[in-house]
Parts: sequence; C-alpha cells; structure tokens
Amino acid sequence: MQHNELMSHLKSFILDHVNSKQNLVWKGVWAAIVWSIWEHRNRIVFKQGKVDVEEIFHLPQLKSWLWLKYRMKSIMYSLPNWIMTKPVHKKLFLKRMGDGSEQ
Repeated sequence: MQHNELMSHLKSFILDHVNSKQNLVWKGVWAAIVWSIWEHRNRIVFKQGKVDVEEIFHLPQLKSWLWLKYRMKSIMYSLPNWIMTKPVHKKLFLKRMGDGSEQ
C-alpha cells in the first residue's frame, strides 16, 4: 500500500456523524489494526515468520485498548471487557464520550 493510499484509507475511516473525540477513538483503533498487520507482515517477510490468524485478530484489540487507556485516563474498560464488548456496545461507549461524560 502506498502512502497516499494509506492516507486515503484513514480519511475514509473518519466518521462525519460523530464528534472529534469519538473520531479520535476510531482513528486509534484504525492505527492499531494497520500497525499490527504491518508488523505481522514484516515478521513474515523479513524474519521468516508464519501467518498467525489469532495474533492478527487479537493484537489490534490489545493495542487499541492500550492506546485508549493511555489517551483517556478515565476509561474504565478492562482489557477482557474491551475484547468481549460487542461492537454495538462500543458505539454506545462512543456516544457517551460525545456528551462529555468521559472527560
């Protein structure tokens, strides 16, 4: 993927109907996913690693949770809760953030 394609993909990930704080969360999740795939790809290409589907799936969850905990200290999700939370509940979490309840 070329740099301009990556930036275009990031811009397509920004949601028009949510506020900037909510978009910050989504951009963090996007970055965690892209970075994890990139690292995994490099390990395969340069270190003769093997494709690990579970790592590709779980590592972005861990990285997005760590990023969120660092960025927003008031977040009360534990890692198991973050992983087990259904996407619809994560949307409710983002909605709550938008009303100022998560400062």
